Amino acid sequence: MIIEPRTMLFMTNAVAFVASAFLLFEWHLLRERSLAYWSAGFAAIVVGCAITPLREAGFFIAGVWLANGLLVLAHLAFLFGTTAFLSRRISPAWCLVLPAWGLMLAIPDGASRTQILSLMNALLVAVLSLKSAQMLGGLRGHRNPDSTLLAYAFLGHGGFYLFKTLTAFVPGAFISLSNYSGLMISISLFEGIMMEVALALSIVVALRQRRERSIVRLAEHDPLTGLLNRRGFEARACAALAEEAGPDALLLLDIDHFKQINDGYGHPEGDRLLVALGVFLNSTLPRHAVWGRLGGDEFAVLLPKTDTFAALTLAKALCSGFARVGGRGDGGTLSVGCATHAGGAVELEALSAVADRALYDAKRQGRNRASHREVAAESQAWDRALPEAAPRVKTPIDLAKAREALPLR
Repeated sequence: MIIEPRTMLFMTNAVAFVASAFLLFEWHLLRERSLAYWSAGFAAIVVGCAITPLREAGFFIAGVWLANGLLVLAHLAFLFGTTAFLSRRISPAWCLVLPAWGLMLAIPDGASRTQILSLMNALLVAVLSLKSAQMLGGLRGHRNPDSTLLAYAFLGHGGFYLFKTLTAFVPGAFISLSNYSGLMISISLFEGIMMEVALALSIVVALRQRRERSIVRLAEHDPLTGLLNRRGFEARACAALAEEAGPDALLLLDIDHFKQINDGYGHPEGDRLLVALGVFLNSTLPRHAVWGRLGGDEFAVLLPKTDTFAALTLAKALCSGFARVGGRGDGGTLSVGCATHAGGAVELEALSAVADRALYDAKRQGRNRASHREVAAESQAWDRALPEAAPRVKTPIDLAKAREALPLR
């Protein structure tokens, strides 16, 4: 069944109106600037479609030039919405597309005016759409997971209008803009409906994915330092340990005399040290590491596929490096407990227990240093000492007390 062009124009207007109203409502709730731009873009399409029938009555400027110019304006609004969504800036020079379209009024009435207007309109829409796709990653592998569908929508739309520029002077493609004659006019109307639906849905998906990622980030990251919190660190660390079977190392970091710093200089100074340590770790640790703030002044670093020598070398470098970055005469240095595991499956809990004992070793030895313990050696020592404590062990609490009493700490 062939749909009459005027019916498709009405459908285009209806879809654009719903999309504009919905995005405007979302903007009212969220106050996100990108939604206002995108809503304005669809609103421009609504106005353009509403005045398009004026061309049938011979009103060329309103029905053809202004209506098509509003389509260009709509895609310029989409481009600014994209930049706002990505929190980026774009050159104001892109607004020159509007004066460029204004120059079309200077084209004299003649046989080629329809083709020139169609060519210029398609070219401007294509350039604006492809720029939006490029900013979203559509021309370089969709690096932003939140906007993959949105990039595809702009890429497909821009590609269609780029093809449309090639057909501007093809016989029969554009016969008359006044009475919708020409194959490409009907195809453009159909593509416009599909684009509006795809673009509106892609915007909704992009915003939903961003909100979900934001919620996950808030749940798994420390608001002060921006590092993973205990929940996020344990989830990432356990996943990393499950992927391979060692060697592995875990570093527990503790800021020396942190309580005295808070008491003596106030919590803002303590917060400054925590933030400084977070920045220091981000700039120092290798990419394959997993690190986070467990709470207070305690930080943890998991080093998958790292042997004892490399882990201990890094631990010492962290101590000496942070002493220069955030150290003070009365504290602000690091004590580091390093636990290593030569190979085979190991639980994060086991690494943490050994690293915690190594951290206490560093504290007892004078602070501002790293101390090391091996998981296998700790387990063997525990196995040898446990029989002596076994008669006193009847409950899990007794087991914990017996372990504390053993000379392993």
